[in-house]
Amino acid sequence: MKTGKQTRGRHCPLGIVLAGMVALVASCASPKHNNNEMKTERLTYFSYDHHNSMSQDGERYNVKLLEDGRVHVVIDEGRPSEKEFYLDDSTILDELLAIVKEYKMDKYKEDYKPFMEITDGDSWSLYYKYDTKRSVSSGGYMAWPDNYREMRKALSGYFQKWREYEKGVLLIDYFHFTCKNKQGRDEEYTLERGATEATMTLRDAEKGIDKTLKVDNGILQELQQTANAANLKSTLYDYHTDDENATRCTYYVRYSTGDTLSGYTCFTQYIGHKENAILEFFRPWMGE
Repeated sequence: MKTGKQTRGRHCPLGIVLAGMVALVASCASPKHNNNEMKTERLTYFSYDHHNSMSQDGERYNVKLLEDGRVHVVIDEGRPSEKEFYLDDSTILDELLAIVKEYKMDKYKEDYKPFMEITDGDSWSLYYKYDTKRSVSSGGYMAWPDNYREMRKALSGYFQKWREYEKGVLLIDYFHFTCKNKQGRDEEYTLERGATEATMTLRDAEKGIDKTLKVDNGILQELQQTANAANLKSTLYDYHTDDENATRCTYYVRYSTGDTLSGYTCFTQYIGHKENAILEFFRPWMGE
């Protein structure tokens, strides 16, 4: 018979063993978070419009993140007072996202309609997009969410600070416009900003007018207001017709930011009011 100290085994309490097994099972069952799911969404585009079908009074705000990192902003609260400019960072979109969250715009219905038919009323539309490609669209005619009035007031108050913004404002540096047809109409007008004065060229082949003038640079601001009032930028299409006598109008604009805009239209009879507004702007300088 062996003598000496006997070694006693160390036993873990049953409760500790069970707790460890539960923790292991729980860790295996827990879903792993995807980095994309944890990503905070940020706005890349925001657009809001409210206007009356009769008076066209109202406001329009458009904010878009561009591929080069700049943000393009348009504030229109009744033409020709439209203001357009670029920002170098996207803080404005973060601030708009805060308003989106405060007024729970993600909860808005897609379409709001009145209980009865109403003519000559107010229409509104809202659309914004996130960097995750998710987008929200809402709008209506004489019907709106419960907090619509407060939301509209908040947006108007927010854009108040941008109405006086001057840096990066979109100003015309060069404008070129033509109208031609095979019946003899051949008009061409250009206006280019200079160091102290702008250069204006006027040509009307039918009337034998071809001249160059030096005018104050302030006329470019007047031209921009005319173009905004005529909503010339919406004419960005190429329309063809078989009518050989049709009048074709083209325009090209270069802004102080280096951005450009061009368009082409074609009319079988009379030119559109947008193009005619530009012609009327230059005609007083023809000296007729």
